[in-house]
Amino acid sequence: MVYYLNKTVGFVISPIGVAILGGIVALLCARFKRQRMAKWLGWLTITWLWLWMTPIMIWFAGVPLEREFLVDGRVPMVETFPEADAIVLLGGSMGIETNISSYAEMWSGADRVWQVARLYKAGKAPKVIATSGRVEETTFPLLREFGIPEDAMTRVDDARNTEEEAKSIEKMGIKRILLVTSAWHMKRARLMFEKYAPSVEVVCAPADFENSIASARPFSFTDFLPDPGVFMGNSVALHEWVGIVGYKLFR
Repeated sequence: MVYYLNKTVGFVISPIGVAILGGIVALLCARFKRQRMAKWLGWLTITWLWLWMTPIMIWFAGVPLEREFLVDGRVPMVETFPEADAIVLLGGSMGIETNISSYAEMWSGADRVWQVARLYKAGKAPKVIATSGRVEETTFPLLREFGIPEDAMTRVDDARNTEEEAKSIEKMGIKRILLVTSAWHMKRARLMFEKYAPSVEVVCAPADFENSIASARPFSFTDFLPDPGVFMGNSVALHEWVGIVGYKLFR
């Protein structure tokens, strides 16, 4: 129940969810002859959507999520990480639709899988623990192609979100992990592990620095123009910040 409630609240407070709600309220105001209020809400809704569709918002929403995980402004090399008991790969980077394909699909967060392979080959941990469903059909085949042996890989069953992933790792009795997820998700993931896996020492080893890379260029006037391609990334960043603030307020 809590899982689905979190998903529902997450949608309502997302940029598109707020815009839909604003549009509905504006229509209701117009229906009940509150034309002035309807006009203002309409313009606010349009402005809200425009704002989250502009690349400039990456600097304010996305980049701060990743900044602390850079070293002197650069993505850290795997050789700089300490050794650990296991590398924990959070899900969300790969998928498969067996109705139409026999091959796994690498999603935008697939840099996570590359990062795990780099860490393992650098001798940072003797085993890899992957989370989310169907990893045997998606993540494991790719890791095998990267040279990671079968007996070094295991999975977490039935974990649907980061909270459940942390609880599962806590039950394994592991002392120290290298936690691998996208850099934009690492702040919230670390908070979840601190709460739900308190006996585990977490070393953050993020990958997929999408916001930092997107912002590593001079400002341009086009940064203020709507770009549908950045809307999803900005929406994800807002979701992360809401989760971080909510966790700190209600933990």
